[in-house]
Amino acid sequence: MDEKRYSCAHVVPIEQEPRHHLVIDNEFVRAFAVEIAPHDRTLCHHHPHDYLLYVVGDGDIVSAARDEEPKKLSYRDGECELLEAGMVHVVENLADTAFRNVVVELLPGAAGLRGGADPIVVAGEANITRRFEHGRAAILLLEMKSGSEVLICGPVVVAGSPDRGEVDSGELYKVAGVNDFSGLAWIPEGKRVRLQTSANASRRALVFQVGNVGLNTGASRR
Repeated sequence: MDEKRYSCAHVVPIEQEPRHHLVIDNEFVRAFAVEIAPHDRTLCHHHPHDYLLYVVGDGDIVSAARDEEPKKLSYRDGECELLEAGMVHVVENLADTAFRNVVVELLPGAAGLRGGADPIVVAGEANITRRFEHGRAAILLLEMKSGSEVLICGPVVVAGSPDRGEVDSGELYKVAGVNDFSGLAWIPEGKRVRLQTSANASRRALVFQVGNVGLNTGASRR
């Protein structure tokens, strides 16, 4: 083990790790857009809460946890998981392309949320795939054809939108570029928004449902 390369002698909070870009911070979730440049590595940082991870694009990394041997991990586009609180590690990107992912932390307040209804296609064509589900959270991938519109109900984090912080109920806003999940928005419990693509472009978006999602047995699709 290269102790200097992967040293955790000094640990920073995740929000102070410069490759983890904190976009949403409220009493329920914190959401980060993460990008590690080719052959770059993070500072040693601490994950204090359980968190959802969605990997954007293929990636080969080293995860060097404190007091453990470094592990080489290979991810494929769209892999996702729920990881437990307490991880302290350095992540190194072994690839010639950036390693990108979205991290959504589940804060204690999220336990009191009631999961919203699944997204509904209200115009055009869109495919909605449930990529991950746990009793406390779920991740859905929206593949939206040009000119389509999807109704989304909070509480959720939407990735693939402009950075909007909290979105007001009833708003209509455009999905960002293909595979660009860096833009994050929070839709509170009880609020609904419409996600829309332009007339000449297909787009993808992610929906991170939080709260009790056990009653959501399948995504609506058309």
